[in-house]
Amino acid sequence: MFLSHTKKVLAITALSMTLVVAGCGDVAKEAVVPQTKMTGGKYDPPITISTARVLDPNVKFKPGETIEDNVHTRWMSSKMGINLKHAFVVNNDKDFNTKLRLLLAGSDPLPDVFQVSDPTLISELIQSGKVMAIDEAIAKYAPQNIKDLYAKYPDGFNMFKSNGKTYGVPMYESLTGGTIFWVRQDWLKKLSLPDPKTIDDMDKMFEAFTNQDPDGNGKKDTFGLALSMLDRVNGTRATADWVFGAYGNNMPFQWTKDKDGNLIYGSIQPSVKQALAKLRDWLAKGYIDQEAGIKDKNKATESFVNGSAGLVAGEYHMYPTPLLDTTKNNPNAEFKPLYLPAGPTGNIGRVETPMVKRGILFNKDFKYIDAWFAYYQKMFEYQFFVKDSEFYLGNHEGYDYVLKDGKPIYQQFEQAGIPKDKWPLPDGKTPIEAKAYASLIGGTNLNRPYSYDEGILRFANDPKATPANPIEDSIKDRVPVHQLAGKIRVEQNKYDLANEFKGAPTKTMRTKLELLEKMEKETFTQIIYGKLPVDAFDKFVSDWKASGGDDITKEVNEWYKSLKK
Repeated sequence: MFLSHTKKVLAITALSMTLVVAGCGDVAKEAVVPQTKMTGGKYDPPITISTARVLDPNVKFKPGETIEDNVHTRWMSSKMGINLKHAFVVNNDKDFNTKLRLLLAGSDPLPDVFQVSDPTLISELIQSGKVMAIDEAIAKYAPQNIKDLYAKYPDGFNMFKSNGKTYGVPMYESLTGGTIFWVRQDWLKKLSLPDPKTIDDMDKMFEAFTNQDPDGNGKKDTFGLALSMLDRVNGTRATADWVFGAYGNNMPFQWTKDKDGNLIYGSIQPSVKQALAKLRDWLAKGYIDQEAGIKDKNKATESFVNGSAGLVAGEYHMYPTPLLDTTKNNPNAEFKPLYLPAGPTGNIGRVETPMVKRGILFNKDFKYIDAWFAYYQKMFEYQFFVKDSEFYLGNHEGYDYVLKDGKPIYQQFEQAGIPKDKWPLPDGKTPIEAKAYASLIGGTNLNRPYSYDEGILRFANDPKATPANPIEDSIKDRVPVHQLAGKIRVEQNKYDLANEFKGAPTKTMRTKLELLEKMEKETFTQIIYGKLPVDAFDKFVSDWKASGGDDITKEVNEWYKSLKK
């Protein structure tokens, strides 16, 4: 008997799969017993699996190939005996969700296998009774390394659970996001400033960047921080998430645990008021881009790239694009990555990068769940560095990579001396991401969380190290500033502030969340811009609670407690 989520059972062993595998009561009756037989890794007779997907318009194909017929679909058919049929293919999530909802409301069947990212739609599918509970299938068909992965990161299943059962397989992210600083190193040197370590240091640096002519042009045309406030002030790029993290463990638009283990909404906690006051002070002094309220993250980042701002906070993979344009705009510009600063009590924090944004669901009448798991295992082997895997080096030779003297080349094929007829694309530089053809896993890359981190640290600490696997091989040639940025990101993973609510929107969220979030954004923006006093935060908190926030908090905690049943 599985699916007991008590702490006692969780501590037993990953092998038990208590976290994700159900075997209680009627679950065994719901699981579809496959009628196929695998011989030598291939299904005989061949089977057909239907799917549906979003296909990015930028996905490349070789002449004559399509999403229906390409190197990967031919491999599936010849090597595994799996023929693929697309019920529909669209190029954006909105159209995909609309088509699924139409199927859900009509009499036509859902595809056998499909990927969904919209939490509300996931909930609707589960409540419809038209998708399969897969706890028994995971127990029976998932290989042990994948079961161990599930046991290590069980929260990935939270958005696919209902009434003690599991209805979807999470597609984990590699988690290479996470805020770090990018700063104008030449400005620090010119003004004889040390690297900032605290919020007080940030005050001094921003003052100098704003008022002491760091670019030396004799004009007052610079400021400290490139910031985007158009959507959320604590986004992923040109963000102020680190300011909120400096004052406490509460982040706007996220749910965190209080001392009693209950979930509380970060935006209404006192530490957020402190962070808003600091941002208000900085903007009033001219330290922040005065147009932050109307700039999205990319437009705001341009303030750093064009030489107006001295610091931007965002992902480590902002290098090379767009940060290299900084030196194109000014050949004498120098920039470097930095660690996040500590707040008045030593606190450091940043927005959590979501571990799971999407997952795979199955039609309740799907007959070949064993075949899907067999395919899933093969596609996932490269992430576990299975050396005899067909995909150890990449998805398909001649697409993701080209072999030269027995070694894989992943890019710049012309420069590497690869004959023209072997180039994946006519430009001789870029590969074709054949992983995009893998429709049974949504066309996305399968990932283990933090799978790049070990390699990032290896080459940041020793640029001459020998790659231990293909992932490390893809990292080894990064320039020193990129390697350092990666190292800083990894070393600050411990400061990620988790969003503990990962379920579908609750009943009250569906009717009132949009209004509450609008209230939050407007209040925070007006406080930062000085149009409302800082104490307006207290009225926002009371209004939020009375306008549905208290009901949402109750529902969120009911959901949270249900995970432990």
